[in-house]
Parts: sequence; structure tokens; C-alpha cells
Amino acid sequence: MSPRSARSAAPDTRAAAADAAREEETLRQRWEATQESFRERFDEPIQAATKITKATMAWFPVRVWRHFLQHNGFLLGAGISYQALFAIFAGIYVAFAITGLWLGGNPDAVDAMISVINSYIPGLIGPHGVISTDEVQTIASSTGGVLSITGIIALGTVIWTAIGWVTYSRRGVRDIFGIPPDRRSYLLLKARDLVAAIVFGVALIVGSALSAISAWALQWILSLFGIDTGTGMLDTSIRLGTVVVSFALNASALAALFRFLTGTQLRWRIIWPGALLGGGALTVLQFGAGLLLSYTPSNPLLATFAIFVGLLLWFKISGIIMLVAASWIAVASHDKDIPILLPTEAERIAAEHQALLLAAQVRLRTAREARDAAPWYRTWRADYALREAEDELHRVEASSPPPELLARSSGKKRKAAAAAEPDRGSVRGDG
Repeated sequence: MSPRSARSAAPDTRAAAADAAREEETLRQRWEATQESFRERFDEPIQAATKITKATMAWFPVRVWRHFLQHNGFLLGAGISYQALFAIFAGIYVAFAITGLWLGGNPDAVDAMISVINSYIPGLIGPHGVISTDEVQTIASSTGGVLSITGIIALGTVIWTAIGWVTYSRRGVRDIFGIPPDRRSYLLLKARDLVAAIVFGVALIVGSALSAISAWALQWILSLFGIDTGTGMLDTSIRLGTVVVSFALNASALAALFRFLTGTQLRWRIIWPGALLGGGALTVLQFGAGLLLSYTPSNPLLATFAIFVGLLLWFKISGIIMLVAASWIAVASHDKDIPILLPTEAERIAAEHQALLLAAQVRLRTAREARDAAPWYRTWRADYALREAEDELHRVEASSPPPELLARSSGKKRKAAAAAEPDRGSVRGDG
């Protein structure tokens, strides 16, 4: 290219660069204007949505549900339902075997036992239920003399699975509460769980008996006033009485679990709201279970699996209700700054010593930093403060509690802190 051609091309290049710069500036201005337009259009809706989200997240039931999710509630509920599923069939077999052993397979006694079981899981035993009436009558009739080998195996199974169900329930509630595992004797904990399982079984029988007694008492009172006991009012009253008794039993069982079995020191006024809500939900679930168990697919193969899946789902929902009630109590106690598990005297002393030790270490570090930064004419004063901090640290270390006490206290703090983390990779528990 000749010099003249190069000189003629230079203005064209500069003009093209200027046009490109102007186009870029125009595009930038248009982009900024578009951003500003979108910001003005969506700023108010976004602020409103953010405000609604914050208000929703601060709502107490939402915080309860988040607490349940953050503490692996569904996983814990699955473990509880797994244990309950094994316990229910062995328990039914043992119940009718004992009925046959004690009462000789009396049909009235068998019918009464069927009524007790169906009052808690409607439709479980019956012509179209999971277990037929003829099957339980056969179990009771075949155990008229002594408990058979099958009955002994079933008795051992129901004892073991009932203990496992109580253990998983206790561990699940403690995990929801965020308290460390119970490190007492393994045999002691299992014995407590066995007693709790027996008490729970007796409470179920007593609750059903109370329902029957209430129905009889209501009939007797109505007959005194000359009111026809065959009317629908009596049937409605009996049903309401059954609901009330079931609700009271469920709420009391949950309250006892939260207060005694988990080893907490919560007050009843903190426990009862969650226990009442959980008891109400369990009562609704019990009377709605008949609809679930009454549905049987026409395919025999599917029907077999549907029975177990339906029961497993029923027990899992029951476990979730129990753990959500525990989450309700945990969040309420946190809001009111009420400790779920009070420290012992030894743990309190160890915690106080840890606080004093931390304060002495901070004072020593601050004194060293002040000594390094002090000018020459303030060195003597900084040296004196440093010696005072060192002497204080030595005094605190000399008054240390026994090492095993400090290790136990720090271990519990680490476990409690780990239990309070939102996302945990594992589920811990005690024996």
C-alpha cells in the first residue's frame, strides 16, 4: 500500500472506531435504562414478597416445621414406624394367645379383644380387614392349654420390638430436642423402655375399657330418665365419648414421653400445648385409618403388599406427628429461653471453670499485644499487666476440676452443638 493510500484509509478507520464507540455507548445507555425500568417495575413487588417471606418464616408453625426438617424428622419417623410395624403383628398374636390361654378361647373374650384393637386401628381385624376374625379365633382356640412354641417366639418378639419402638421414640424425641445421647447403663435404659412399653399397653386396654364403661354409664343414665337408648343420639354420644377418651390417652402418652422418658426437666405448661396438638392429630389419624385399611386392591398380589404399605404409612405418619409435637415444644422452650435439659452441679462447675479459663486466656493475649505495642516509657506498666494476667491464668488452671469432669462437660457441649446444626449427615442416639 502506498503512503497516499495509507493516509486515505486512516480517516476511515478512525470514523469506524468512532461509530463503534457511539453504538456501544448507545447500547450501554439503553441497557441501563432497561435495568432502571425493570428495577422500578419489580422493586416494589420484590420488597413485598421479601416482607411476606420474612413474616412467613417467622411464623411459629413454620419455624416448628423447619426445626423438624433440620433435625432429620422424616428419617427418625421412618425408624419409629419400622419398629412399630414389627411390634403390631407380634403383639396381636400374643394378645389373642393370652386370651385363649386365660379364658379358654371364649368367643365373647375374643370379640372384646377385637373391639379393643379396632378402637385404636379401625378396620384392622374383620371380614375385610388386614386380619380376619377367623384367624384370631383360631389363634385363641389353639392356645387353650399352654403357650405354644410359636406363642413363646411371638412373646419374645413383641417384647423385643416393643422395647425397640420405645427406644427409637425416645432417641428420636431427644434428637429433636437437640440434647446429647443418654449415656447411662444400657440395661437400665432397656429396662425403662420395657416398663414404658408395658405401661403403654396397659393404658391402651384401660382406655378402651373406659370407653366401654362410659357407653354403659350413658345408657344407664338415659334409661333412668326414660329416654329411648335406641336413638341416634346415643350412638353419637358414644362416638364422641370414644373420641374424647382416645384424645386424652394420646395426649397423656405424648406428655409422659416428653417429660419422663426423655429425661428432660421441662415444665408441664411447656409440654402440654405440643402434647395436646399431637394427641389431637393422632386421634384424627386413628379414626381416619379405617378408610385407608378398608381399601383392598382386587389383585391378590397387590393386596398383600398394600396391607403392609398401608400399615407402614400409618405408623410413619404417627411417628411424624409425635416428632412434630416434640419440635413444637423445642421451639416454644427456645423462644421462652427455657433449657430443655438442666445441667447438673458438676456440669455447672465445669462450665464456670471453662468460662473463667477462657477469660484468663483472653486477658493474657490482650496483655501480650499491649506489651508489644507499648512505647518505651510505658513498658514497665505493660510488663506489670502481663505478669498479672499470667498469674491469673495460673490460678485458674490450678483450681481446675477433675479432668474427667471437664471432658464430660466439653463432650456434651460438642454433641449439643452438633445436634443444633441445621444440616447433619447422621443421626445419633443412645442405647
